[in-house]
Amino acid sequence: MLIRKAALTFAVVAMAGAAAHAGKDTDTFTWATSTEIDTPDLYYGNQREALITTYAQCDSLVHRDPMTNEYVPLLATSWEWIDDVTLELKLREGVKFHDGTDFDAEDVAYTLNHVAAPDSGMKVRVIIEWIDTVEVVDPHTVRIHADAPTPAALEYLTGTAPMFPSGHYDNAPEVPGADGATRRDWGAVLPVCTGPYILTDYQPGQSVTLEKNENYFDGSPKGKPSIGKIVYKTIKDPETQIAELMTGGVDWIWGVPPENADLLREMENLTVVSAPTMRMSFLSLDAAGRTGETPLQDVRVRQAIAHAIDRESLSKNLVGEGSAVQRSMCVPVQFGCETDVTQYAYDPEKAKALLAEAGYPDGFEIPFYAYRDRPYSEAVLNYLRAVGIDADLQFLQWRALRPLIVDDKAALAHLTLGSNGMLDVSASTSYYFKFSSDDYARDAEVRDWLDKADTNSDPEVRKAFYSKALKKIADQAYYIPLFVYGRTYAFNKELDYPVTPDEMAHFYLAKWK
Repeated sequence: MLIRKAALTFAVVAMAGAAAHAGKDTDTFTWATSTEIDTPDLYYGNQREALITTYAQCDSLVHRDPMTNEYVPLLATSWEWIDDVTLELKLREGVKFHDGTDFDAEDVAYTLNHVAAPDSGMKVRVIIEWIDTVEVVDPHTVRIHADAPTPAALEYLTGTAPMFPSGHYDNAPEVPGADGATRRDWGAVLPVCTGPYILTDYQPGQSVTLEKNENYFDGSPKGKPSIGKIVYKTIKDPETQIAELMTGGVDWIWGVPPENADLLREMENLTVVSAPTMRMSFLSLDAAGRTGETPLQDVRVRQAIAHAIDRESLSKNLVGEGSAVQRSMCVPVQFGCETDVTQYAYDPEKAKALLAEAGYPDGFEIPFYAYRDRPYSEAVLNYLRAVGIDADLQFLQWRALRPLIVDDKAALAHLTLGSNGMLDVSASTSYYFKFSSDDYARDAEVRDWLDKADTNSDPEVRKAFYSKALKKIADQAYYIPLFVYGRTYAFNKELDYPVTPDEMAHFYLAKWK
């Protein structure tokens, strides 16, 4: 949403009388996006905002330095592969959870065994599906037994796998399930962690408050926390976000459109920075016929959709600085990402010809599902309509769209994935093409190539199989890559924190100047 200067000025004036509670003077850092956090437990809510909160609040076994991408000890002090499928980790001593209990091997085994269970309901299973069982060797040693060789194991054990105390989920409430039977709502249990910040308040869909952990352990690669309080606020309206930023009600926002970024750069109290991210934007197409018979089962229709969209224009003119055309179903910084694949140039006439060849000279009607950054989805929608595809936009919250995807009801969807910041193709391509509920291609050959790549310890073999899979995905236009997000951040000039290319805000590193 682009906000004109006149409208923005009005909003700023309207809010000028409101007291500003953010900023250095109150040692309260407030950040905002439009997302309603479903749960602060990352295992049961895979929103980027939940991940950012988790990094500040929780610790994992391994830490990936956001500057160097090097794996360094966090709750584990060392690790080694005992054999191809057994990873042994030595644990840090003297660490306490926020509730005062001691951290040890039982906690690691409890947490990972819980989320790795097939019926755990954990959202992003690629993080833990490689785990068979976790064994306690002694109070400060665990062994993770993998189902198969897992070369990306350390990546999965970084910030996306927070540790909780034993028994953490024991009091999860029972709620009615979709089938009428009751189920445990694990995500309703507020996280208790060992990290730099402590969760002190959570208002569902509104806010999350973290306060500095004064007893955070020495020697953490995250460093000691500096800012006293970190508050996340959901602010739906972009105009209100910017007005709050300008008047001091919030200290940090992101996803600022190019026009507004130029306006905010004129403000002496703000810093505006653009950076690439790992979040990819793409269309999911029902090539497998999961939703029934649709035109999308014809490869010519899928290729027509690819030719219908001007990806260069989307990236450059709408998404803005830091964005780039996405050339494959992965992001280039990830290990194994093959980008030398079939590309579909913007060619609406060729798109129309392919539709006619497939038997749809007048196009067709189809629901078009989306959930994030509505202006981007509307731009894609207009390109489709221009070649005769009458796509009916169904713009939903993620928690409403997700069940439709799982239940075979989303034939055409505009989706995004940030891979949880993981630098491995197993966290992106494999997430969508290994016959999970997210796989609308269901190509057994692609699945088998990805399985081989995901489980081989030889990097060159992994690259070769990822290349095969990604080339076929592109040839068949199973999914249509659009662009890799760029993010423009605007924040309080008194804030000192590193902007990194992983679409993560490492607020535990932030401090006031």
